[in-house]
Amino acid sequence: MANYNNGQYIQEAIESVIYQTLSDWELLIMDDGSTDDSISRINEYLSDDRIKLIRNSVNRGKVSSLIKLVNNSKADIFGILDSDDALTNDALSVIYEQHIRLSNCGFIHSQFIFCGKNLNPICEGFCRSIPKGETNLRSIYSSAFRTYKKNYYMKTEGYNENFIYGQDRDIVFKMEEVTKLLFVEKVLYKHRVLSNSISNDPRKKMLGHFLLIKAKHGAFCRRSESQIPNLTKKEMSIELCIASIICFRLYRRNDCLDCFKSAIDLNYLLLISMINYLIKKTFKRLGHLFRPSAVGTEFRYTKVNKEIQKQLRAA
Repeated sequence: MANYNNGQYIQEAIESVIYQTLSDWELLIMDDGSTDDSISRINEYLSDDRIKLIRNSVNRGKVSSLIKLVNNSKADIFGILDSDDALTNDALSVIYEQHIRLSNCGFIHSQFIFCGKNLNPICEGFCRSIPKGETNLRSIYSSAFRTYKKNYYMKTEGYNENFIYGQDRDIVFKMEEVTKLLFVEKVLYKHRVLSNSISNDPRKKMLGHFLLIKAKHGAFCRRSESQIPNLTKKEMSIELCIASIICFRLYRRNDCLDCFKSAIDLNYLLLISMINYLIKKTFKRLGHLFRPSAVGTEFRYTKVNKEIQKQLRAA
């Protein structure tokens, strides 16, 4: 658990681990230079020998904290719990059972549920099994609760400190390349939707989108000579073109030029491909407007956005 100024919520996160039906666990908390009351709230639980606190004197970022946590973990299996989220009380027992049953599966993830500020349920998340031949590069199949066998995690380059946003997607791409992935079709994780999150800051959201495309490009290059499911050159070139536009808006001139050059190298007919892509996206959006699905991703995000607007009005 990496924490920075989440004192308001961290007790619920810690207690969701304490009240697990499985009792044989270790909770490592990395406080990344919090300036709120996080430390005093965490200290209340340190009498439990299973809970350990590591502290940074200054804020070094979430990815740096995650790297340090993984390196300090003694367990063969570990999972990531954000300090403003919570687990269901059977999360560890369900996940552990699957890890033991499938010794050659290094990454297991579950379904999650979107929750409001007070952990009131909003709607179920979007996780699902990856169809044969598909990949997380093309669609989001894997999210919280993310759990790893450490020996498989160590086969990858691990978390990348350059990805201040999008680090969760980046590590999933890497795990796809070294092991089988398993989806547990049960809600084991409560994701708290907050109005002040990164996804609701327009500039951070754009930077996050750029870094996600950068992570996809890294995975695309790693997989280019392998049989691992990958994006096509056309798909990757379009993604890179989008990244160049984002970088232009963020005044990142060098990144803008690098992304556009890489896009052209992959697909010299980029302009035609881009027009085709935009037409398809437009028709897809129009289709959802006239044929909304009660179980689709768009419907879920509509409900999530309503919760965000409710919190903003209350503030």
